[in-house]
This record gives sequence, structure tokens and C-alpha cells, in this order.
Amino acid sequence: MQVLNFDVVCIGGGGAAVAAAVTAARKAKVALISKEPVGYGDTRLAMGATAHPCLAPGDAPEIFYEDLLAGGEQINDTVLARLIVKEAPVAVDMLENFGCLFKRDAGGGFGPSVVLRPGGHSFPRAVTTPGKGVAIGGALRAALARAGVAVIEEAAVYRLLVNQQRIAGVVCYCLRTGEIALIKCKAIVLAAGGGGWLYYPQTDCSRGTTGDAYSLAYRAGAELVDMEQVQFIPFALTHPSSMRGIFLGEPSLAGPAGVLLDKSGQLVLKHINTMTRAQVTRAIVEALVQGRGTERGGLFLDLSANLQTEKGRQAWADMGQNGQLEAVRMAYGDKAYHWEEPWEVAPTAHYFMGGIKVNRYCESSIKGLFAAGQSQGGVHGANRLGSVSLAELFVFGRIAGEAAAFSAREAGEIDMPENGEEIIRGLTGFFGARGTYRPLQLQRELQQTMVEWAGPGRTAQSLRAALDRISLIENLSKDLTLAPHREYNLEVLEAIELEHMLVTARAVVESAMVRQESRGAHIRLDYPKTDNKYLGNVVTVQVNGQMEVRFLGVTKV
Repeated sequence: MQVLNFDVVCIGGGGAAVAAAVTAARKAKVALISKEPVGYGDTRLAMGATAHPCLAPGDAPEIFYEDLLAGGEQINDTVLARLIVKEAPVAVDMLENFGCLFKRDAGGGFGPSVVLRPGGHSFPRAVTTPGKGVAIGGALRAALARAGVAVIEEAAVYRLLVNQQRIAGVVCYCLRTGEIALIKCKAIVLAAGGGGWLYYPQTDCSRGTTGDAYSLAYRAGAELVDMEQVQFIPFALTHPSSMRGIFLGEPSLAGPAGVLLDKSGQLVLKHINTMTRAQVTRAIVEALVQGRGTERGGLFLDLSANLQTEKGRQAWADMGQNGQLEAVRMAYGDKAYHWEEPWEVAPTAHYFMGGIKVNRYCESSIKGLFAAGQSQGGVHGANRLGSVSLAELFVFGRIAGEAAAFSAREAGEIDMPENGEEIIRGLTGFFGARGTYRPLQLQRELQQTMVEWAGPGRTAQSLRAALDRISLIENLSKDLTLAPHREYNLEVLEAIELEHMLVTARAVVESAMVRQESRGAHIRLDYPKTDNKYLGNVVTVQVNGQMEVRFLGVTKV
């Protein structure tokens, strides 16, 4: 077993983790642990739009703040929302300092010709990088190298070590070497992304988004918040099966004249491009429940009317130029690509608004445990507006990194917890286990459960069915069979991920049971109205080894 010592450990390989690591490295000895190569994951899949308020005449910080709360249906953490309003331009500055440039006008500024207006925003306030997520990923790797951060790639974190409610270290499996690593540290930043892979194949998220951060924090004793709020972006491919769930776009994709039609050609929705993701997804889900969907479970997005107007034709040209329509060409053909025939679309799991509950310094209820990016909850409330996630990565990554370095500097010596050896034995025991079930088999059963029973449209009956199935899979997961080899043992990786997925799935479903209303991304078909009795947050925490879920009223600051 390898034993290492650092002040701060950042877990994740995307924008939030790198921003935290680079910031913390100015004042502390820092390691970054990433399950995938740094710069991959969902950050690499990003379209590159980043919120930058107050570029358009008439825009103001308070308007951006009100947009965030309106989009989040008033359950956002207002402290965190005000922070991102104030600090959003930092994200663009930090990324450009890392080496990723943003599109500018002929004068070198962010003029009207280069600033976009995603759905739910009152003004254009999204700037873009031409290289999208791939360019961001390259810049992240370069920034880490310059900062002198120790990078441990292809390593899956199994557990966090906590002693007397304070972070003490990390236990992880290093795929490349086959070693178990014990990393002692005084502060941790969890920035390992979301949990979209729980909904495979109905997701546009990367394969590594297995809810690791939520599970690690929960098992360490930290609180999770609003885990029922899983954003399904409205427009994704329905076929062929190999491309199902792939992202097509958010409401702005519809252009000024796009409409949604049911299987019979009847109108379902218009004025789409002015709506939030949650509003459009809800309209689709309700139409599907009414039996108006196609055989593949979708509706038709008809963009042809855009071709009759100058604005609409320009929208097509812009999307074609930035490559946004290539997936349509591959899946549906040239006529669909040119908006001459409708696309079949369905919502796809895209983003977790819920996550680890933190304060203004991104610190959880466990001393020395911080969270940033999609791993952190509260910023977006019940629905995230487009372009805010990239800003969030760097705003809160920087805050978390700075706070973690300070926390590590102030901490004294921290002993290993009494259960440290037990945790290490638990991970070592995966190798060569001779049980009945393969972890990937159980992952697939869990994913099918979440898609079928805990997707965007939920009822008490479906959620109870999901909980029963999750309980069954939890029991089966104690009887795994895995290969014995050490190096690149993907079954051990899948077993670790299965444990994280089960915790995250249960948190989503238990929270969804508590919120007996429809709000934002959470659609209860048996409680279709928004009920201000639930104007607040659902908090999940481990108590005596069991998941406890409670409701807290929202506090505005």
C-alpha cells in the first residue's frame, strides 16, 4: 500500500477541481486525484458558453440574481447565488489565464455580436469559447502543470477518512499501478462532478458521473441538499440506440419560431426559446404521460418556420457554424440538419442541481471538507440556467481552494480514524471476490430502475418501486464476483462506482418522496402543482448508519 502526505487533496478532473487545486497550491502542498485523465468528464463535453453578466445595456447584478432565483423556483441558496452573481466574470478571467480564449468582436471586446442569451436569462450574458470543452480540457491540464500540483490520474476514491468530525485523508484505488493508496491530508475539495450516469442510456453525461462526490460526502457524515432536483435537458436524440440520450440543445435551440409537436402533429409548445429547461421538459413529460409521444418516447421539434425569417436563418447558420447540428446530421440525416423536417427529441439527464450542502466558503458540515462545481448543491435551486455551470466551476472552485488551503494551514496534527484499517480491508477485499453478481450487471439494473421509476415524471408509486429495487440491489451488491488481478481491474472500479451509485440513487429517490409538489426539475405527476408549503430544501444525512431526510424552510439573505 502506498502512503502519501499532502495538505489539500482535490478530487475530480474538471474545471472546479483544477480551479481549486491551482488556487490552493499557492499556499499549500496539493494533490489532485482524478478517476479519468484531467480535462475529461463533463467539462470536456461542455458547449463552452459561460455566464458573464452586465455586458448588455440595462443588465445589472440584481437582475441576474433575480433570474437565478426565478429559474431555481426560489429554493436557491441565496448566499451562494449572490456569490456567483458577483464573481461570474472571474470564471472567464481564470479560464483565459489558463490559456482558453473566448470569442470576441472586431474591437476585442464582448459586444452584442458575440454574447448569447440562453433560456431563462433576461439579457444576453453568455460568452463562448470556440474550442468548447476540448479547449477547456487542454487549458486545465496546462494550468495544473504550471501550478506544481501533484496529479494522480486514473484513481478511484473509495472512502474519505474522518476523525472526530474532521477530514484526515483519502483511500483510493490506482488503476494504472494496481495499488491501494492512503493519502493523509488536512482538507479535501470534492469536485468530482454529478450523477448523470445513473440514468444511462438516457443521459448526455460522461461515463464517470457516477455520483462519487455525493456518496463520499454522505458516508463521511456531511449533509446533501435537494438531491431530487435532477435536470433533464429537453432536447436529446431518441435514435439510433447507439446515440440515444446525446445532447442536442437547450430551449434556445428552437430559435424564434420552433415548436414542439406530438405524434399526430398537434401543437404541444411554442415560444420555446424564452423558457427554462425545466419548463420545456415538463411540457414534454406531461405530453408523454397523456399518450401523445412517439413509439420511441419522444416528441417532434419542428424548426422549419425559422427558415422564413432572417433571425431564424441566422440562428441556423450560427448553430451550423459552431457544430451544434452535427449530431442531428449523423442521426437523422441532411433534411433534419437543414431544418427541413422535424427532429424526434426527448429529455435526457444532464445535471444535478442538488449536492453537498456548503456555506459561503464551500465548506460542508464536516470540518475540512469542501465542495465545488456540480458536486456542490444549492446554487441553482430547482433548475439551472444555461451557461451558469461553467461560471460556477471556476467561481466556487477558486473559493473552495482558497478556503481549503487556509483550513489545512490552521489544522493541527490529525490522527487516522479507528476505522481506517477496516476501510482499507474493505477495498482490498474486492480483488478476487467470489460471489454471484458482476458489478456492471447490477449497475445496469440500477440504471434501468432510475430511468423507469425516478426520471423526470414521478409518483409515490413509482418512487416506492424504485426504493424497493434499490434495496434489492444493495443486498445483491454484497455478493459480488470480481477478477483478482491488480492493474487496470475495471471490475474493482465498477464495484466502487456501484457503491457510490447506490447511495446517490437512494438520496435522489428518498428526497423525491419528501417533496410532494412539482417544482423545477422535480415533476410529481401525483402532485402537479407547486406548493409553497415546500418552499425550502430537502436535506439528506446519515444517522446511525441510516439515511435520514428532512425538510428545511428556505432562508433569504
